[in-house]
Amino acid sequence: MEKEDLLWYDIRAMEKIRIYAREIWQIVNPLLIFFGVTAAVVSGFGILWMMFGSRLGFLYSHLEDVNLLLSSAAALWAAWILWKIDGREQVWYGELRRKLPGRAVFPCVGAAVGASMAGNCLLSLLRVTELSGTGQVETALRLGSPAVVVFSTCLAAPLAEEMVFRALIYRRLRRKTGPAASIAISALLFALYHGNLSQGLYALFVGAVLAVLMEMYGTVTAPLLAHVAANGLSVLLTWAGAGEFLSGGMVRRGAAVVIFGGLLCVSLRQAARDAGSSKN
Repeated sequence: MEKEDLLWYDIRAMEKIRIYAREIWQIVNPLLIFFGVTAAVVSGFGILWMMFGSRLGFLYSHLEDVNLLLSSAAALWAAWILWKIDGREQVWYGELRRKLPGRAVFPCVGAAVGASMAGNCLLSLLRVTELSGTGQVETALRLGSPAVVVFSTCLAAPLAEEMVFRALIYRRLRRKTGPAASIAISALLFALYHGNLSQGLYALFVGAVLAVLMEMYGTVTAPLLAHVAANGLSVLLTWAGAGEFLSGGMVRRGAAVVIFGGLLCVSLRQAARDAGSSKN
């Protein structure tokens, strides 16, 4: 009898492990597919460039534009593939089609500006990264043509990433767990996707804010609008050289953290009010 009970216990334990593994896979596999398709497209272009680069010399003068457009196209294609897979699995969330009310524009844009500026200045204060640092992303923003930079950074990237991280991953998480855990896990995956430490920490903070907006308004349009605003602000700051001004002194950066952190709090409070009024 004891052996039968032990066997039954083992079977139930294995069944639970199988269920948990399947749920984890449902959450993680969109990120793996998104990253894999994007990496495959970029790597394929790199191979073609090595094989036929001598015949494509005219592209050397526009290499940053080519990289930005290629990355954007790969990300959008990967996001489209994920949506097709989701549709085939009959996983569709009707609330994602909700229209964003006009009163939500200020909370979304305000939260994006507050999170972007406060996050950057805070990381600079902690010496994790400098706001005026000359990384690969900033180099692409400076050297790329304005039209390509605006399209890839302010339109294509936010659209692809919101489709994956909020419309798919976050909503899948909400089917299994509560808002706090869903916000934390989706933000962590968003941070891991961005790779290095400084961008990862920034993406962790901003990703949490975007997930909160998704939770408040129940439509992916809210974090998409905020994402566009945050990336647009980064582009404008890079072009204007404002990063050098904001990174010049601890007092100045500390004041910026307080001011823009306050804007973030006010915006999220208004979003919470909007969410409460929509439920009543």
